[in-house]
Amino acid sequence: MEPIPCPFTYSNGKVCPGHIVRVEIYKADVIWDLKPDGRWESSYRTRSHWHLFCSEKGNHAGFKRQDDRQMRLYGDQLPEALAARLFG
Repeated sequence: MEPIPCPFTYSNGKVCPGHIVRVEIYKADVIWDLKPDGRWESSYRTRSHWHLFCSEKGNHAGFKRQDDRQMRLYGDQLPEALAARLFG
C-alpha cells in the first residue's frame, strides 16, 4: 500500500518528505449496537479534531509559528488519500 504523504509545509514553502504513521481522534464517542441477528456492531462519532503524526517529525510541534496546527485537523480537512483509507 502506498504511504500517505505528510501534509505539513514549512514556512519557507518546503514540503515535508515524511508520511503519515499515526492518527489520533480527540473527543470521540465509540458506540456499540446490538443488531437483530445478535451481533454487536461498533461505530464512532468525532466531536472534535484529529491529530496526524509524521514519520519524520511526529506532530511537527515546536516551531515558532503555529505551523504544527497543520497536523491538527477536523474530519472534513483530512487529506483525501487518508480519508479514503479510513472511511473506505
